[in-house]
Amino acid sequence: MSFEVLDKDLAGRIGRLKTRRGVIETPYLFPVINPFDTTITVKDIEGLGFNAFITNILHVRRALQERKVIDVHDLLGFPGPVMTDSGAYQLLVYGEVDITPEEAVVLQERCGSDIAVILDYPTGTTSYDEALRRVNETIERARALQQIKSDETVLWVGPVQGAPYIDLVQYCAKQLSTLDFDIYAIGSPTTIMEAYNYESLVNIVYASKTILPLGKPVHLFGAGHPMMLSLAVALGCDLFDSASYILYAKENRYMTPYGTYRLQDLGYFPCSCPICSKHSPQELKEMPSNPRVKLIALHNLYVLASELKRIKQSIKEGSLWEYVSMRSRAHPRLFPAFLRFREYKSFLERLDPRTKPSLSGLFFYDFHDVFRPEVVRHIKKLKNCLSGLRGRTLILVPRKDTPTFRSFVEGLIKKVDEMSKDGKEIKVLFYDYPFSLIPIELDGFFPLSQYEAPYELDPLSKAYVSSRVAKLLRIFEPRAVLLYNDVERWGKYVEIACRKSCRVVKVLRSRELYTPEDLENLSRLARELVEGQ
Repeated sequence: MSFEVLDKDLAGRIGRLKTRRGVIETPYLFPVINPFDTTITVKDIEGLGFNAFITNILHVRRALQERKVIDVHDLLGFPGPVMTDSGAYQLLVYGEVDITPEEAVVLQERCGSDIAVILDYPTGTTSYDEALRRVNETIERARALQQIKSDETVLWVGPVQGAPYIDLVQYCAKQLSTLDFDIYAIGSPTTIMEAYNYESLVNIVYASKTILPLGKPVHLFGAGHPMMLSLAVALGCDLFDSASYILYAKENRYMTPYGTYRLQDLGYFPCSCPICSKHSPQELKEMPSNPRVKLIALHNLYVLASELKRIKQSIKEGSLWEYVSMRSRAHPRLFPAFLRFREYKSFLERLDPRTKPSLSGLFFYDFHDVFRPEVVRHIKKLKNCLSGLRGRTLILVPRKDTPTFRSFVEGLIKKVDEMSKDGKEIKVLFYDYPFSLIPIELDGFFPLSQYEAPYELDPLSKAYVSSRVAKLLRIFEPRAVLLYNDVERWGKYVEIACRKSCRVVKVLRSRELYTPEDLENLSRLARELVEGQ
């Protein structure tokens, strides 16, 4: 097994998972196939771009008993990678399953599974004590795999149980991470997602990802709605599986990236996939059940495939944060889950690439975006690289990427250099949202010039600017601050921060920025400050 990471953004990644029957590009969703339900088959789905499938080992055992079919690939009529589940979902739903952990391992090897899962014990919605018992049982079954398995070409999945109890999730992840599985999985999310408890899901994924080996792919069981996939990918989930496409179709439920419709409520299809381009809602309503279910299921798969491609493109261009933020508005329970990223900003900053392709700049919409990794990293660097400002005079200039701003700064630097010849310590910093303070030496480096922010800030963002600048100035302890105040935008909030943090503050207020008159006045005020040193 090899897992090669091609591109990264946040904790999300595009990767290549090599199996003995082909390569799977992640993020990837395995469509769940029931070989005894011919409403939709592998051949129907292959043309949509799916090149790997998952089926339940209990279906394979039934086929062995009834048809004497030995290989799972023959059963599905598909030569590519096939993943088999061990029956744990049935254990979760029905409380028991007619297969032992040892039989599950042997059967999956015997039938030719390319990716196999141990028979873990899902915790579901049980009590804490019962969940702990099931976690310990899962760990024991995971350890026993080493003595039972015989085929080293099978990729084995170790599911992390314990949800919704975070400490049990962490405990299980720590134990399983010592066993060197090829793939790790996060189990028992189905009941959580059915209740739209996405905040809990985010907490569980985070608790697992901070412990599991970063070099191994992570599978999130049962996650199959397009509106939440980007959220899970951003936290580091690589693989998914779901039967939602067909289960929804059997209930006449029509997927979109931003929610689900019932067929009877649709007058028009908000989609241009081959299914929706050729049929109207009315035509589907009048169809017999089987062909209608098949067409809705195919549409649902188109939506899932398209969403995965959009997520990959977002990773490639470094805009996954913006994409998750947009998708999180699809449901009232999703947005609070996205807000949890604020609590996990250090984790995301650690995994987020330091440099990104310049396919697009960063977009900042509101206060929530100040916690994205690029801003967190910038503030962290500021605290280190500007520690030598103590006792200096600072000139704070509003940053605006225009020719007049550039010429203004060039003129200011010349005048500052002249004053510095006399041994006066002067430092020029830019201020802007959301990066707060920007050293002039770093201007132009990613991402300090490649971003767009609102002209008028929301109240929380204004408060953030004021508090962040105030905190930084308290750390730097300058002797005096000369603020070139942009009164048309939000310079007054920077002024508030300066007056809170420094005893000596001079302010030059301006409505028309970067004029020759302002340059002369700013230079005069700077000289007055340094000569009064």
